[in-house]
Amino acid sequence: MLQRLRWGAVRLVATGLLVACGTASGPGRSGWWRQAVVYEVFVRSFADSDGDGIGDLNGLTAHLDYLNDGDPGTTADLGVDAVWLMPIFPSPSYHGYDVTDYRSVNPQYGTAADFDAFVQGAHQRGIKVILDMVLNHSSSQHPWFLDSAQGPAAARRDWYVWSPTDPGWYRPFGSGSDWYLLNGAYYYGIFSPAMPDLDLGNPAVEAELTDAMKSWLARGVDGFRLDAVRYYFASGPQAQQDQPATHAFLRRIRQALQQVQPEALLVAEAWAPATIVASYYGQGDEVQLAFSFDLAGAIVTAGQTGDASGLTNRFADAQKSLAGKDPGFQAPFLTNHDQVRAYRAMGGDPGAARVAAATLLALPGTPFVYYGEEIGMQGGTSPDDRDKRTPFHWTAAGPGYGFTTGSSTWWPTPEATGVDAATQQADPASLRALYGRLLALRHRQAALAGGDASLPAATGGGSGLFALLRSAGAGRVLFVANYAATPSGPFTVSGSGTPVALESEGLAGAPVSAGGAVQFPGLAGRSFAFLSLE
Repeated sequence: MLQRLRWGAVRLVATGLLVACGTASGPGRSGWWRQAVVYEVFVRSFADSDGDGIGDLNGLTAHLDYLNDGDPGTTADLGVDAVWLMPIFPSPSYHGYDVTDYRSVNPQYGTAADFDAFVQGAHQRGIKVILDMVLNHSSSQHPWFLDSAQGPAAARRDWYVWSPTDPGWYRPFGSGSDWYLLNGAYYYGIFSPAMPDLDLGNPAVEAELTDAMKSWLARGVDGFRLDAVRYYFASGPQAQQDQPATHAFLRRIRQALQQVQPEALLVAEAWAPATIVASYYGQGDEVQLAFSFDLAGAIVTAGQTGDASGLTNRFADAQKSLAGKDPGFQAPFLTNHDQVRAYRAMGGDPGAARVAAATLLALPGTPFVYYGEEIGMQGGTSPDDRDKRTPFHWTAAGPGYGFTTGSSTWWPTPEATGVDAATQQADPASLRALYGRLLALRHRQAALAGGDASLPAATGGGSGLFALLRSAGAGRVLFVANYAATPSGPFTVSGSGTPVALESEGLAGAPVSAGGAVQFPGLAGRSFAFLSLE
């Protein structure tokens, strides 16, 4: 029998379609994230303050005004409301997802004092801070595991999952066994032998991790992104993900954190179809947000193919999965640190990147933007994950591109000319400028920031058309996009009221309202429009 069993908590759209997302009742309907846009940062690749080629916390702090300068009257900043930092804890790897100390800062990134200064600077500008928390596993070099591996009598033997023989399980993704031989016994590590799974069914482990999270809240952190939540508990070769014990664990964690900080945010990475993702809502008592992987994939696919029908269908599926739940549960995004960057995935097409950005910021929930996405970074061409996490370009001049004053960066920075913040901030037609306008528009319009969402009936326009209606009280915003590379031609979208363009690219003429529908003369290829229906 596996060690974890001892603890009694087995670690176990088409024309005419209308799908509405109303305001559900129940717990957790307030929260600072409700009208926020979050920016994902890989500290190692954002800004280097000391010239060693590795990004650090002081470099990030020095560039906070780029993200949000705290002055609503300025327009040079991007205007995000929160930052999610990929793991900043000590780790033997470059990426940090194998933690050796859950309470300290990676010395490559700086000191605890540097972190405190960053949080203070962020909060002064109205920026919330989310830390990446890796609860499923630690590093094989963590002192806990080094002790656990000593043998059955070790003090922390039951902090991990051991078996005297190989149970013969194979991971539910990829290939290969997830049991590894060490010192005469086998330990469980669903991701890697370097990342042994913690036994979250052990009350001592849960207590230690919960206390570590509370310690970060005490330092001013506003929430946590929870890595790999689907794999927290396993009880057999066919039961290594999405187990009932995982949901119970999340409920306990949330309750414990909210006792010390009522608005502590938990964001789940559950890379799965919308129906599974929605299960992590629980009864409104598990996580407050979960990433919308289906929608992300559908946006990028629409940008690749010019066909938005899959996006319409995936949006409808997501709304159905949230029926009776919180409509703000979704955390839409384009791509993240585990995926080929959106701009590269869409073939380097600037029009596709612009219409995808507009769609992201039209969707309900709390959008997340991956660092560099706003300037069209493509990263490298290899399948190595480091090519998805390359250093940010602040200026056009190499070799450091404003990222470092040193002669080299921790990883190559292969970007095209003009893919840097300084160049694009000076160009009102740039992708970076568009992101700034779209964020400002989302913040100005209550319907976009936190309103209901529906798919209105659309006629004409071709397969590239995507239409979405957002509403909050009397305010309504109609979003339309043409993902096709060719003009859409005339089309109509159901909805009453006088259409007033708020932000648009490629409208063939002024839309008009007639007969309970908004009539459009057409949209250019890879174009979009936000219209207030007054």
